[in-house]
Amino acid sequence: MQKRRGLILIELVIALSLLSALLLFSQHWITQQNRNSLAVNDLPMAQQMLKAIEYFWLQERRPPTSLSELVSKGYIATVWQPWPGEWRLQLNANMLRLALPTTDLAVAQRASEQVPGAHVNSANELTLHVFEPVQLALHQRYLHRTVDVTAPEYNQMEVDLNMNGHALDNAGNVIAERVVTTSALIDQATFNQVQAASASVTDLLATNATLGSHDVVLLADRVQQLHEQWQLCLANGGCQ
Repeated sequence: MQKRRGLILIELVIALSLLSALLLFSQHWITQQNRNSLAVNDLPMAQQMLKAIEYFWLQERRPPTSLSELVSKGYIATVWQPWPGEWRLQLNANMLRLALPTTDLAVAQRASEQVPGAHVNSANELTLHVFEPVQLALHQRYLHRTVDVTAPEYNQMEVDLNMNGHALDNAGNVIAERVVTTSALIDQATFNQVQAASASVTDLLATNATLGSHDVVLLADRVQQLHEQWQLCLANGGCQ
């Protein structure tokens, strides 16, 4: 009878051990399935968020300062959030980097494997990146023939323009702070200040002009006075 009781106890311990192992395996399997289910949903939601950032950048001509801007301006319904935390945005040249801190490296690594271009950095952050839209980059690099009222900088030069010996034809108004030229043919021009080593002018109309240290206006007035005196002298017959 005692031997039978011992066998029953051993069988009970074995059954409980098997049941515990089965429960642990089932819990691990269920957890793994939940994680896989979340990982499957990560890819479309992450891609949707990244595309919304790129479209925002193209339309607003700047990257978002926070992901909440995507929601508030209607570019996306919700921000992809694989776990609780706050996305950190950093702009580097023509690339926007997104980083989300994590406390579970396994979950973060699994998410990075699902989303192309994502990885987990040394600071235990899931990082993503969005490049500046190609259309916007091309718009910023070239001058535009037509005016874009939303981006006047598209018609502004950022470097010197070297014509390489070619002419600049059919210009309307030329407004410049300084003009340096070896030769110029001008029908009509207005200058605030002119410096020239030599000049050949058919007609010159100036408010103030100086030759050397002499005021041209005063010289012209003096010449006019001398001319009038000479004519008067000739009229009286006293000038030879």
